Amino acid sequence: MKTILKDNAVFMLFFTGLACIHFGVYQLFPELYFGDEIILSYAVLFILNSIGATIFFLGNSGSFKIDFAQLFLVFTTLQMLGSFAFAAYIKLSYIENTKPALMQFVVLFMITLVFQTTYFVKTKIKS
Repeated sequence: MKTILKDNAVFMLFFTGLACIHFGVYQLFPELYFGDEIILSYAVLFILNSIGATIFFLGNSGSFKIDFAQLFLVFTTLQMLGSFAFAAYIKLSYIENTKPALMQFVVLFMITLVFQTTYFVKTKIKS
């Protein structure tokens, strides 16, 4: 259970730092869009990463052990489906700001993928 809490704390710090940087860039360039959809994007990405931490915890506990590659594949598939659903929600709910919100969500998603891949490879693979 400690690993889930530690992973969630790391992701919370990562997304808080990323949001602060994002807001700082918005202050420098006001033409950049930073609305409710962007804050919601951070929340969705945090929830998806928390699901990943839970998958890795459950996959490595109990009487069965699942290989890292299989757990990572399950996690990234669920994350991709969640991101598609969120993108559809943004497209249908926030029609006037769809393009800037989705472009920034895709960039945030890519940054998140790089961070989480590095983090999970460094912390979950036991050599």
